[in-house]
Amino acid sequence: MVLLTEHIEPGALAWLRRRVECFYSPNLHTRLATIGNELQLAKGIIVRNQTQVNGELLDKMPQLRVVGRLGAGLDNLDRQELAKRGIPVVYAPGLNANAVAELCLLYMLAHSRRLLQADRATRSGQWQRTAFVGQELRGRVVGIIGLGRIGSRLAALCSSLGCRVITTNRGPYRGIAQVPLDELLAQADFVSIHVPLTTNTRHLIGERELSLMKYSALLINTSRGEVVDEDALYAALQSRRIAGAALDVRRQEPPAADDRFNLLDNVILTPHLAGWTIEAQRSTCQAVVEDVWRVLQGQEPLYPAPTT
Repeated sequence: MVLLTEHIEPGALAWLRRRVECFYSPNLHTRLATIGNELQLAKGIIVRNQTQVNGELLDKMPQLRVVGRLGAGLDNLDRQELAKRGIPVVYAPGLNANAVAELCLLYMLAHSRRLLQADRATRSGQWQRTAFVGQELRGRVVGIIGLGRIGSRLAALCSSLGCRVITTNRGPYRGIAQVPLDELLAQADFVSIHVPLTTNTRHLIGERELSLMKYSALLINTSRGEVVDEDALYAALQSRRIAGAALDVRRQEPPAADDRFNLLDNVILTPHLAGWTIEAQRSTCQAVVEDVWRVLQGQEPLYPAPTT
């Protein structure tokens, strides 16, 4: 049996069900404590980011042989505990890179052309285009923190539009300058974050870092919520220390109903949907279920996750 605790693309689920018994519910992660028998029998578990795969859960799954992660982030998995128990993890690195990069570009365009403000004003009966003079992306500086698959794709998109791209990653990269973080923050019109959540990246962007950014800059976070110090960011947005932010990920997901960011007019808020395109979900889910099946058949996976 394979447990699937969060949403999965239907085609990938059908593929897996033709090969192995599956126990699936898109909100199963909220009631794992109620399915003791299924946990006892499961040889595989497939999760997204809401299911905490830790020692407590693993103790209830004596037959577990593989964990599948529908995505690239691994911070909800206790990889040290999994490695100690000899349980491999498979995941889908980079298969949603284009989807995430395109959303980041959309944030930049929406911010530069004041799209949301113009939409709200027009719906209210105003027709004042002179109030919403925007800026083009051409010639502006895009700072990318984390030039992996997603960051590299975003760099290519921005370069094609005439932006100058800089990064904190070590190069050399054609057409992309490598600079220290402080310099990137000071130069960039857009700062886009693409790093995993680790002890080193938690609150990577805090009060000091925000104070280095241009007053006209937009901060984009599609990585993990805790990479940014939300208290410091809220203060910077409220005081207009930076022009705006686009947050697809949050410290708490979903945020509280009375989330203070809801009251700000200079932040774009989306519900962790950067990788949620038809194409990205099909490729991500299919790759993971096939790798879970490979491991259960005693074969080597194509996308093994690092153990640390």
